[in-house]
Amino acid sequence: MMEDKKLLREGAKLGVSLGILMIVLTILPMYYYASSSSFWMVIIGPMITGFLIPLIISVIFTFNLRKRIGGFWTFRQAVSGIFAMFLVAVVLSSIAGFVYEKYVAPDMREHYMRNIENNTITYLENAGVDAEQIDAQVEKIDQEIEKAGDAGIVDTFRGLLISVLVVFVIALIFGALFKKEKPIFNVIDSDPTV
Repeated sequence: MMEDKKLLREGAKLGVSLGILMIVLTILPMYYYASSSSFWMVIIGPMITGFLIPLIISVIFTFNLRKRIGGFWTFRQAVSGIFAMFLVAVVLSSIAGFVYEKYVAPDMREHYMRNIENNTITYLENAGVDAEQIDAQVEKIDQEIEKAGDAGIVDTFRGLLISVLVVFVIALIFGALFKKEKPIFNVIDSDPTV
């Protein structure tokens, strides 16, 4: 029981660090993406800074968490600790993201989406796509911009609930991948030539 509390406490501590890193990896690159003239950077860059890098950091933090509690954990302990870490990180980054988008830089998302729109138009024109298809893509992006502008606290809360479900599934996967049971017997490495 005491070990479980330590596991959750250590998971939450690492979750704060992970959440801060997620905030930084979301907000700082947004300024670059909002002004980049590279179609591929605007499309692929957020996947790298918003998914790939946090995934790599999460794996590192998972190993760190397991090390902090003694190097071994069951599947249940792994899922509990990892979920605590992810839950704190997601709640922290969601709250910070909401505050940032609503109060600090309310026009940043629209500026970013308009940059995507401009880069998409340029890319499609250079690829020789006809005007009707370009107009259809622009209309889709305009709808996304309107939806983003209408998002409120209810939408943020709904997104947070979905994120909690997603991180639970990810915690299950990580728990299965990174569990490490204590050995039942101590294996003695003996060399018969000694």
